Amino acid sequence: MEKLKHRSPGETLQMYMDAGRPLIYINHFDFEAVDRMIARACEKYKRRGYNIVEFSEASGWVDFNTKNTHHSSVTDLADFLQRLNTDQLKEETKELIVVLKEIHESIGEKKVYSTLQMIARRKSMADEENCFYRVTVIIVDSRLRIPLEIEKLITVVEIHPPDESEIKQLLISLAGDESAIDADALGDLTMALSGLSEFEITQIAKLALADDGVLDRNDLNLIFEEKRQAILKSGLLEMVETAGKVDLGDFDKLVTYLKNKAYIFNNLADARAHGVDSPSGIMLVGMPGCGKSLSASCVAKTFKCPLLKLDIGRLLGKYVGESEDNLRRAIQVAEAASPCVLWIDEIEKAFSGVNGGEVMTRMFGYFLTWMQEKTAPVYVLATANNISNLPPEFTRRGRFDEIFAVYLPKDNGIGKIFEIHLKKRNGGILPPNIDLEALSKACEGKFYSGADIASIVKSAAEKAYLGEDNNSQPRAITQKDLHELIQDTKSGCMTQRENPQFKKMIAALSDLKAEPVSPTGGEALKELKKLVG
Repeated sequence: MEKLKHRSPGETLQMYMDAGRPLIYINHFDFEAVDRMIARACEKYKRRGYNIVEFSEASGWVDFNTKNTHHSSVTDLADFLQRLNTDQLKEETKELIVVLKEIHESIGEKKVYSTLQMIARRKSMADEENCFYRVTVIIVDSRLRIPLEIEKLITVVEIHPPDESEIKQLLISLAGDESAIDADALGDLTMALSGLSEFEITQIAKLALADDGVLDRNDLNLIFEEKRQAILKSGLLEMVETAGKVDLGDFDKLVTYLKNKAYIFNNLADARAHGVDSPSGIMLVGMPGCGKSLSASCVAKTFKCPLLKLDIGRLLGKYVGESEDNLRRAIQVAEAASPCVLWIDEIEKAFSGVNGGEVMTRMFGYFLTWMQEKTAPVYVLATANNISNLPPEFTRRGRFDEIFAVYLPKDNGIGKIFEIHLKKRNGGILPPNIDLEALSKACEGKFYSGADIASIVKSAAEKAYLGEDNNSQPRAITQKDLHELIQDTKSGCMTQRENPQFKKMIAALSDLKAEPVSPTGGEALKELKKLVG
């Protein structure tokens, strides 16, 4: 699919039409805006003459300008296309622009794509034989669905959301009067509206102006609610609840790093004015059960913006281009919801098998390109356990601002995790007579993850609830309960130490040389390497 920079969508459409491209696909939902763009592109053929006809599944054959039903009774897409293929006479001297709208349900039918093939080939043959056959088919659809049989014949025109300067001009135009816009709030409003289409921005601005006659910071909540609705309607992303306190335990280096990035992210207009790039995102790699997923909520709360979760597996479709279209739409929704944090959990499960399939390779390439070029304030958090099978391009510096490694907790970090889980199960208070330092020492050499420690505390809570000899007389968790469970609990790492995949994971972490999230990360990695030999 072709993408040309430094041209507006209308200019790109005009160029493709001038070049004689027979089939053009515009993937967009705002049909009125696309109609205006097509009409402007056709102005060039005014002197020679042109006709525009339109067909949709809902209305059949209609007049492009008036949308009135054509006198013909043709309502079937295949029959309509067959008429174009047979009725366009060689002596016809006018350009014929055929606009097909919302045909994604029918384009996969053999009669439809076969006729589109014939129209495209007939046009190219007419050029070779110096005959006149000037039929240009423009498909306008809210879904991008291209059958394999015509994939090479179709050219896609992408319509991107307005940039910051275009949004500002649009708001000023809609307000009509300078007094109807709070000049000090214009930058924040523009940033909040980034990622939305011209149609969506217009609708929100009109609603805000109808409310109190002015565009100001009070309208930010309205914008964010509209974005939340867009996320829910897409069905491609999950909005994750981040209420409540999030404590990561021994992630000191990561927490400090995030606070600095969050300051830039929350003052982006000013930061960009001083030559500072928008924070792109981080990748957290390392041991399962050590807090990588929990960190997603911490990132969102630090950045003070919504947390969206992307499951690559949910995007896979059965049609050619459908999976890539779903990924593109999911990214568009994330950009429309910006500023936000986009969390991709266990990303290695999605992209570790890139070399095994053409679809995943294309999706991988699109995602990397977006990561490299994105300008919308979307902070990406990718988490991965086993990175040994990830393509090397993914962990290359420049994709993410930083790659952090999460290892097993050590020393005070173990005590912090015990403290978090004990307080969580005891009304926010540490049970009496608990010696965290002693617990940390008892865990040395056990290779416990955060999940292992959480499991120990969970079992201790059950034991305390059942009371002595299971007599159902609840009591507080004791130091003895915890020490006994530490002695009886075998860590996940000890269980996996001979597993070749586990060894491969540790080796890949060592080779990556990522920044540890805690000061004790280096020592923890050395111990893991000794464990697997």
